[in-house]
Amino acid sequence: MKIGSDENGEFTFIDIVAIASFLVSLQNLDENLTQNDKQDLQNELAEQLNKVVTEIHQHLEEQDNKIDKILEVIKR
Repeated sequence: MKIGSDENGEFTFIDIVAIASFLVSLQNLDENLTQNDKQDLQNELAEQLNKVVTEIHQHLEEQDNKIDKILEVIKR
């Protein structure tokens, strides 16, 4: 299973930066946050999650299309 954003599923620099950013944000959760800060953080994380899920869905859809084409060639 390939999980990176590279064409070959390998991690790119952007992937590493995103992971590092996520880890730093986890460390910062221990700070005192106001309700608005919590809501803003929740919204930001939801947007990031939605973006990642959309990218994964697109990638899987591309893979499905490739598999369908391969199966068509094999059936001939």
